[in-house]
Amino acid sequence: MKKNSETSTNVSIDPLSLVIIIIASIFLAQAFVALVLSIISPLSTERYMFLDAAMLAVVLFPVIYFLVFKPFASQIKELKRSKEALHASEEKYRSIVETTDDSIYLVDRNYRYLFMNKKHMTRMGFSAGQYVGRSFSEFHSSEETRDFIEKVDKVFEEAKSEQHKHKSERDNKSFLRTFSPIKGPDGKVVAVSVVSKKTLPS
Repeated sequence: MKKNSETSTNVSIDPLSLVIIIIASIFLAQAFVALVLSIISPLSTERYMFLDAAMLAVVLFPVIYFLVFKPFASQIKELKRSKEALHASEEKYRSIVETTDDSIYLVDRNYRYLFMNKKHMTRMGFSAGQYVGRSFSEFHSSEETRDFIEKVDKVFEEAKSEQHKHKSERDNKSFLRTFSPIKGPDGKVVAVSVVSKKTLPS
């Protein structure tokens, strides 16, 4: 079996522990350097200071490299890799959303449009950006609006997806609409996505 040539070198140390380790390393390194220099025959002040600084740098370099630089560099590399993966995932998702034959749109708590894919913009007769901030009620009958508000409110309250059959007055066609919660970083529902899939005549 072929072994993975890459091994993880990440060292996870909390900031306080890292500061303590560095301070302790400087203290021990300085003590070691002072001990070595005390064994050497008396030196001039200039030579003593130069040797002291040089030896301290040599002793501290491995500590700083392995505990600070290397983990930091690994984290930067991992962050870059994660961003690239996220970007690729977003592009893939955007491609799926924009090429699907289903209508997909997002509304906020006040039933205003936040996003529409191309399919739904075509159905609604919008060009890019025309829909942003516009209310659902501006383009649908009062009956359709009441039904839509009821379903969106339920998703905001229960934070669960719902599926409902719907007969569109605009298209005079039947659709299966899926209402799903979009949650923010705090876990609260901040918007509702709607995927409207045309159903075949029974």
